[in-house]
Formats: sequence, structure tokens, C-alpha cells
Amino acid sequence: MRFYLLFHRTALKAIAEYRVDFAVGVVTAVAMQLAALAFYWIVFTRAPGLGGWSSKEVLLLFGLTAMVLGLSELFGNGIWWLPWYVQDGQLDRLLVCPINSLALVLMSRPELHAIGNISAGAITFGMAWSALSPPAWTLLLVPWWVGCGTIVYTGVLVLVGALMLRVIGPSTSHLFAAHQVLNTSRYPLSVYPGGLRALLLFVFPFGAAIFVPADFVRGHGSLLGAVVWPLVAALGTGVVAKLAWDAALRGYQSTGS
Repeated sequence: MRFYLLFHRTALKAIAEYRVDFAVGVVTAVAMQLAALAFYWIVFTRAPGLGGWSSKEVLLLFGLTAMVLGLSELFGNGIWWLPWYVQDGQLDRLLVCPINSLALVLMSRPELHAIGNISAGAITFGMAWSALSPPAWTLLLVPWWVGCGTIVYTGVLVLVGALMLRVIGPSTSHLFAAHQVLNTSRYPLSVYPGGLRALLLFVFPFGAAIFVPADFVRGHGSLLGAVVWPLVAALGTGVVAKLAWDAALRGYQSTGS
């Protein structure tokens, strides 16, 4: 663990050397969140609610989704570099290190613009929480929800990356598709067709990690469900992602294969 923390801190320092790039990245991340909020504003200027959720309640989903995205970018962003690692032979170099290859890949390329997403998400969630006035102790569960959501999102990216190693070939387009699935968690599950709802709850369980906690904060569901469902989603996605990664590496034949 000490090695991984040192490795991650070194990667952060290397990126932070480029201060203008860091500043532009943070501003860009905030701008992307504002663009999503602009569509939110358009929707709720024309409708009082959406799928049984008020505008303030939907902000909870926006905030949690942005924080999940930011935390994944900060600690697991290296999976986005996997296509280039394969093409340049860098994956071979990482695989000969006598440590966990998945953790090394995930932590190798942190994105400092994650700070913009985390900050924007925290502010958005705070505004919604203040407007809804749930019990103060619910704030203690927010790190739990964001942590579980981050594992789910990163796990889905790892699954896609493992599929890329075995079947698809090096490309980021499939990772972007997984990222777009995360964006569905900005709005209530009730607005989606039944098949998509099942997909978001059980196959790519962003709904279990984001929708269920937000539903609890707005006064629906149980505390047990708000604690257990995100954990089950995180454990299930994490275990499946690790198994898929290990299986993909067993068939990996190096650059040019």
C-alpha cells in the first residue's frame, strides 16, 4: 500500500508541474458540469418534475454523479490510457513489475481536472441537500456512496478494457460508451424504459450506487438499502472486473498481437 501511495503521489507531482494545463483542465471540467446543468435548467423550466422527482431532488443525482466521476479520474484514470499502453508496449513494462498490474495501470495516470468535477459535484450536492433539509447525519454517508459509485464506474471501465484486450482491439471509443452510461445516472431511473432500468440496476449498477442513495436522501427507501445496495454493487462490479482483467491478461500476447 505504501508503494501504491508513493507511486500515485509521484504521478500527481509530474502532472502538476504543468500548471497552465492543470488550470485549463479544472476550468474545462467545471465547464462540462455547467453544460450538463444547462440542459437540466432547460428541462425544469418546462416541467415541474421529472419521473416523480423535483428539480432540487434531481440535483442530488447530478452532484453524486460528478463526484463519482472526479474520484475515478483521480485514482483510476489510467484505464483510459490502456489502448496506448498496448500500442506502445508500455503494458508489457507494467506487467513485469512484481505488484498488482491492475492497480498499477489504474493509478498510473491521474487527472488533476478531477478536482473540478469533485468540487462542482460537492457544490451541486450541497445546494440540493440544503434545499431539501434531510437529517444532518446523512452527510456522513456521502463518502461511502461516492466511494462505492467510484468502484462501480471504474469497474465498468476495467470490464470494457479487459474486453478490449481480448476481443475488440485497442480503442477508447468503447470506454467513452461506458462513460456515457454513467451520465444516465444524472436523471431518475423512473424516466427510462424498464429494460434500461434493469441494466442500470443489475448489470452496470450505477443506479444502485447513485440513484438508491439519492432516493433515500429525498425521503424514500430505507437506510439499510442506502448502505447495502451501493456496497453490493461495488463488490460485485469490482470482483467481476478483476476476474475479467486477469482472464484478459492470460490471453494477452504483447504488442502487435
